[in-house]
Amino acid sequence: MTQFPAMPPRRRLPTRTGLRAGSAASLVLITVLGLTVSLSAASRQNDLRHAVSTAEPLAVAAEDIYRDLSDADAASAETFLSAAQAGTSGEDRYAADLNRVSANLAAVDADTRGSDALRAADGVLLTGLPVFTKLIGAALADARQNLPVGAAYLREASALLRDRLLPAAQQALKVESDRLKADDDDAGAAYDVELGVVAATLAALIATQYFVRRRTSRTLNPGLLAATSLVLVVAIWTLLAGSAERDAVSAAKAHWEAADAAIATDLAAVRAHGDELLGLAARGEDVGGYEHDFATSTARLDALVKQNHGAYADDVRQARQSWAQAHAALLPAENDPQPDNAANVKALQLLTQPAAGGSDAGFLRVDQDLRQGAGAEEAGYLAKVRAGHGDLEGLDVATAVLMTAAVALAGYGLDRRLREYR
Repeated sequence: MTQFPAMPPRRRLPTRTGLRAGSAASLVLITVLGLTVSLSAASRQNDLRHAVSTAEPLAVAAEDIYRDLSDADAASAETFLSAAQAGTSGEDRYAADLNRVSANLAAVDADTRGSDALRAADGVLLTGLPVFTKLIGAALADARQNLPVGAAYLREASALLRDRLLPAAQQALKVESDRLKADDDDAGAAYDVELGVVAATLAALIATQYFVRRRTSRTLNPGLLAATSLVLVVAIWTLLAGSAERDAVSAAKAHWEAADAAIATDLAAVRAHGDELLGLAARGEDVGGYEHDFATSTARLDALVKQNHGAYADDVRQARQSWAQAHAALLPAENDPQPDNAANVKALQLLTQPAAGGSDAGFLRVDQDLRQGAGAEEAGYLAKVRAGHGDLEGLDVATAVLMTAAVALAGYGLDRRLREYR
C-alpha cells in the first residue's frame, strides 16, 4: 500500500463566537474604566473646589455668627457699664459684631437650599436679632439716664440671645460644618471601585491576548498590547494621583479639626467673658447668678485649653492663668449694689485697667491667641485641599482620551483576528 507523507497539523483557530465575546468584554471594560476614572476624578475635583469656594467660607461664616453674637453679648454689657462715656471700646465692638453678624447671616441665608434645619435656624436669627438690638438699645438709654432698670433690659436681651439666638446659630454651624465634612469625605474616599475596574480590565485584556496567541500561534497582537499599555498608564496614574490626593485630604481634615478645636475653645472664652461682664452689670439684682454661669463656662474653657495642642497652645494657657487671677479682683465689685452709674464706671475701670493684670486684657489675649491659631489651621486646610485638587489635575480628561485610544487600538487588533474567518 502506498504511504503518503503525514500532513502537518492544522492551526487551531479560536471559535468565532468565543473571539467575538472576548472582544466585546474587553472593549466594554475599557469603556467602563474610562468612564469610571474620568467621572470619579471630575467628581472629586468638584468636591474639593466646592469645599474651597463655598463650603469652607460658609462654615467659617456660621462660626463667626456664633462667635460675634456671643461677643455682642459681652460687648453690650461693657457698653452698659460705660454708658456715660461715649465712644468706648465696648460700643465699637458691639457695633462691629452686629455688622459682621448681618453680613455673615446674609451669606448663610443665601445657601439654605435643601436644608429645613438651616432655614429654620436662619428664620430664628433674622427675627430675633432686631428684638435683641432693641432691648440693648433700651438698656443703654436707661443707663445714660442713670436708671437702674436698664440692667433688667440687658438681662432680658442676654436671655434671648442665649436661649434662642445662640442655639439657632449653633444649628446653622452644624449644617454648614456637616456639608464641609461631606465634601471632604467624598473627595477622600477610597479608590476601590476605580482600581477594581482597572484590575478587571487588565485581566480581560491579558486573557484575550493569551486566548488569541494560543489559538492562532501568533506571539503578540499589537493592538491589544498597545491598549494594555494605555490601561497600565491610567492604572499607575490613578494609583499615584489618588494616593497623593487622599493624603492631602486627610491632612486637610486634621487642620480643620485643629481649627474647630481652637474655635470651640474661643467660643467658651467669649461666653465666659460675657458672664463676667453681665455679672458686673447686674450686680445687686442677680447676686451670684452670673458668677455661677462664669464658673461653668470657665470649667469648660479650661478643659478645652488642656486639650489644645495647636501652635498657640502655650500662649493660650499663660493668658488663661492671667485672666483667672484678674477675675478674682472683680468679685467684690460684682457683689456690690449699683446705686448709680458712677459705680458702673468704677467697675469698668477695674475690669479694663491697662495693666497686664486686668481681666479684660487677660480675655483679649486668650481670644487673640485662639483666633490666630484657628486662622493658621484654616489656612493649612485650604492649602491641603488645593494641593489635593492639583494632584488630580488632568486625570479626568487624560483618562477619557487614553481609554478612547485604547478602545480603538484593541478593536483594531481584534478585528484583524476576526477577518481570518471571512
